Amino acid sequence: TFHIGHRTGHIYMDKKALCVDALVAGSVQTFVDLFHLTHREASSLDGAADAEVPELEAVKARLEEAELARRRRDMAAALRAYQVLASFFGAEVGDHRTAVYFWEKCAEAAGEADDASALMAAIRAQGVGHEALGQYDSALSLYQNLQWLAAEASDAGQQAVAWSHLHVVNATLATIAATNGDLHGALALRQTCLRAAEAAGDAAVLASAHYELGKAHEALGEEAHLLAAVAQYEPCLAIATTRGDGVMQGKTCFALAQTHQRLGAVERSEGYLERFLEVAQSGELRAQAAARCSLGVLLNAQGDFARAIPHLEAFFHLARSLDDRALLDQARTFLGIAKGNAHLPAYAKLAGSDLPGLLAWKNERPCPLGDCRDEY
Repeated sequence: TFHIGHRTGHIYMDKKALCVDALVAGSVQTFVDLFHLTHREASSLDGAADAEVPELEAVKARLEEAELARRRRDMAAALRAYQVLASFFGAEVGDHRTAVYFWEKCAEAAGEADDASALMAAIRAQGVGHEALGQYDSALSLYQNLQWLAAEASDAGQQAVAWSHLHVVNATLATIAATNGDLHGALALRQTCLRAAEAAGDAAVLASAHYELGKAHEALGEEAHLLAAVAQYEPCLAIATTRGDGVMQGKTCFALAQTHQRLGAVERSEGYLERFLEVAQSGELRAQAAARCSLGVLLNAQGDFARAIPHLEAFFHLARSLDDRALLDQARTFLGIAKGNAHLPAYAKLAGSDLPGLLAWKNERPCPLGDCRDEY
């Protein structure tokens, strides 16, 4: 279905008429671009809405401006027209493929106009468009080019922007590699992320890069990688503490506790869990529950049931307040195990000294489920 568009004495009955009008006027490049925009397959739009005739009239006007400006060698005017087109298709229509095409035109015009700032902006916008299309390798190449241009221009601000984008794209590629089972490839990409974060100069990004590199080492599981994970978590925790970032402090303390536990350093693991609990007390309930659970399980494994049970009781009450049935079942199970472990020596002693009395007690005692199931 085509819409009717009105423009100064002309009625365009369909999109084809726009193309014909451009060709008759001698605007050959405008005709080529309009023909492409009005005759492409729906699959090439990547889910974006196609531009309708009234919008295409404005597009045609900008294309004609750009073409005429290029003929006059007025590259600044051509650049402005292409910027309007790129922004329209990217921000308003959501057609990133076409937006990238016009940002490429912007880069050409900016290069010919010797406008370094506009050139870097166009290259950055191309990278963002390729990211939106899932074309991460192309985005990576563009951001590397942006970083080189910014360095050549001694533009510290643009260098930081380029490094920030490089961190994000490499992080995305690392996640994809890990999901596909390429843990060593993910590790190499996380190392690149860390270098980009250091160059970007953003403390929050740097802390995140250290943390994710630690997780990549931890995923490999070998002792050398676990030690390398600790070496990444420690600076992450220091940065998070300096910034007062409670969420990152909690995550990192928990990661350090788990890693030290895997290394057999139980006392260090307990210390980080205690710190995790301290940080979590002012945070969300689920984090407090995780801290209480981890401490209770660790202490139970060490045989310190007197200290484990209060943590697991607190875990149970937190799980009940969260109204999470699965978490509540887990809390009930862990608490039951710890209480059973605490009473096991007395039970064993009784069973060894007075077995007939124990059997008589078991036969006569009332069923406890009705009394305590709702409590624990």
